[in-house]
Amino acid sequence: MRLLCFTSLSLLSLLATLSNSYRLPFRRDPSHSTSFNFINVNGRDSNDIYVGTIYVNGQPYEVQLDTGSSDLWLDTTGVDLSGFANTGITGFIGYVDGSSAQGPILAGSVQFGDYTVDNQTFISAPGSSAVTSGDKGLLGLGPPGLSTVATTLGELESWGVVNSTYNPASFLDNVFTIYPKEPNFITVQLSRDSDLGVTAGGVFTIGEIGPGLDAINQSPMLKVAQISDTSPEWTIAMDGIVVNGTTYNGHSIFVNPTVGSGQTIALLDTGNSLSQVPTYYANAIYSNVDGAQLSWMGWQVPCESKIEVSFIFGGQTFAIHPLDATYIVDIVDGSNETICLGAFGGQDQASGSLSGAGFLTRSDDLYSKGGLACRGHPW
Repeated sequence: MRLLCFTSLSLLSLLATLSNSYRLPFRRDPSHSTSFNFINVNGRDSNDIYVGTIYVNGQPYEVQLDTGSSDLWLDTTGVDLSGFANTGITGFIGYVDGSSAQGPILAGSVQFGDYTVDNQTFISAPGSSAVTSGDKGLLGLGPPGLSTVATTLGELESWGVVNSTYNPASFLDNVFTIYPKEPNFITVQLSRDSDLGVTAGGVFTIGEIGPGLDAINQSPMLKVAQISDTSPEWTIAMDGIVVNGTTYNGHSIFVNPTVGSGQTIALLDTGNSLSQVPTYYANAIYSNVDGAQLSWMGWQVPCESKIEVSFIFGGQTFAIHPLDATYIVDIVDGSNETICLGAFGGQDQASGSLSGAGFLTRSDDLYSKGGLACRGHPW
C-alpha cells in the first residue's frame, strides 16, 4: 500500500506517505478534469461539513467528502432504484456520534467531475441518520482497506455468494485503476470566509496539486503509521506541538514500531469538525490562557484569546491560525456573553480507537482546519 498525503495548516503545507513510497511525475490526462470545487454547507465554526456533487446514474447527489472512511453511501429516499443492480447484500456503516447508514448494496454508474466508474457499488441508505445540512450521502476517500463494502463483497464473492458483475472496490480505488495515466494522489485545499472567519469550502483535486501549493513538493515525506491491520487510516507520526514558544510531545496512547517515544499519532480526516486530543495537549494549549477555565464542555476561554499553536511534523513546525484554536458555541453565560471553547478537546481513549475532528490532523485524536492531499497508489 502506497500513499503520499499533504496537508496545509492555515496556509502552510506538510505531507505524509507510507513506507517505501516514491515520487511520481506530475502529469494529467488532458481528457479529464482533475479539480472540483466543494463547499462548507454548515457555516458554523464548530460543525464544518464539506460537500461536493457526484452523479449516480445521471442524477446529482450532494455528498460529504470524507478522508476518514472509504465507502460511498447515499440517502435514496424517494429515488427510483429500478435502474441499479442489487447485490442482494446489506451494508452498514456506523459513526462515533451514533449515526449510521444502512441498506442494500447497489451498483450503478458514479461520476465525479470527468471521472466515471461503471458498476460502482454503494450503500442505499434511505433516511440515514448520518445526513447533515441537506446533503444526500457521503463519498469516502480513505484507504481502500477501510472499505467495509469492498471487504464484505470480496469475501462473499470468494465464497460464491455473489457474482462479480459489479465493482466492489472504493470509488477512489477504482478511479486510479480505470485511469492509470493519472498520478495517484488527491488534494483537499480549504478556504476561509473573510467575513465569518470559518472555512467556506475549497478545492478537491485528483492527480494534481492546486494553485499556490507547489511548496508541497519540497515538504518532508512522512510514513503512514498504520495502527490497525483491519482498519487502516491516513495516520502519521507527529513530533509534538508548540504553544506560545513551549514544546510538548509524547503521551501517545498507541504503541507502533514506526512511532518514536516522543511522538504521537495523527489522523488526516476531512469528515469531522472539531478536535479531540490527549488531555495532556489540551491542557498545554489552554491552561495558561488568561481567564480560561475548565468546564463540563471543555476548556472555556475568552473569545478574544489569540493562542499561538504550531504542530511539528517531520521536524518542521507548522503554525495554525489563531481562529482555529477556539470556536464560538451557540449559548451564552449568565452575564449574557457569548461563550467560546477550545477547539482541541481533551479526551484519553484507552480503547485505542480514534475519534474527533476539526484540524485535519489528529494526534491520538488531533485535528485542525487546513488542507489535505494524498499521493501515491494507495493499494
